[in-house]
Amino acid sequence: MTDRRDILLRAAYDLLTKCEAGPCVLEAAGVETWYDEAHCDGYCLREDIAHELGIHEDTQPLEESDG
Repeated sequence: MTDRRDILLRAAYDLLTKCEAGPCVLEAAGVETWYDEAHCDGYCLREDIAHELGIHEDTQPLEESDG
């Protein structure tokens, strides 16, 4: 994989899969995944995704719309 978005999406997929793989669901922020030749936790992955998408660090999550 060479496209940055593909790399980050795969890392997010791997992290979320690890979160639900055990007998209890883990907190995503504390789970590590591997990309960019390093172990990165959910915080690191979120920052890299935000940077890639141009999302400011204070941006709140999207809310469900009524429409």
